[in-house]
Amino acid sequence: QQNLAKGAAREAQDAPAQPQPNKVKVMPRKTVKIGRPGYMVTKQFASETFQRSLLFQVEYPEIEEGTMPRHRFMSSIEQKVESWDKKYQYLLFAAEPYEVIAFKVPNTEIDKTGEKFFAHWAPDQKVYTLQLHFKAPKTAPAPLKPLE
Repeated sequence: QQNLAKGAAREAQDAPAQPQPNKVKVMPRKTVKIGRPGYMVTKQFASETFQRSLLFQVEYPEIEEGTMPRHRFMSSIEQKVESWDKKYQYLLFAAEPYEVIAFKVPNTEIDKTGEKFFAHWAPDQKVYTLQLHFKAPKTAPAPLKPLE
């Protein structure tokens, strides 16, 4: 191992310096933010699967033409607004020219199987919809018995 490292170092010294290709720097867009978008959050619970879910509907009435909103998950450690807490993660929504909005959600695993995770942009209504289901807890509560 040491001989390989010495050989590589010797080759690096002997080889002439190669010119680096010019890298194109991507500058961030400088658009004036017009405020926060309107939104609705609906909490749901599926009693048959014991899964909790959240439905986000974010309205972007003045979104730039040809652009589509984006979402991403951010860990509590990444964000700098609050002190980090491993019990939570953040769901961010962004679209130009609006400010980025974030929602603090539980840091439990998200079920992305089948139709459990759904994101849709309706350009006519200018509404971005995202639905997510959290995985059911390992110990599901016993089903309720009907009253007699």
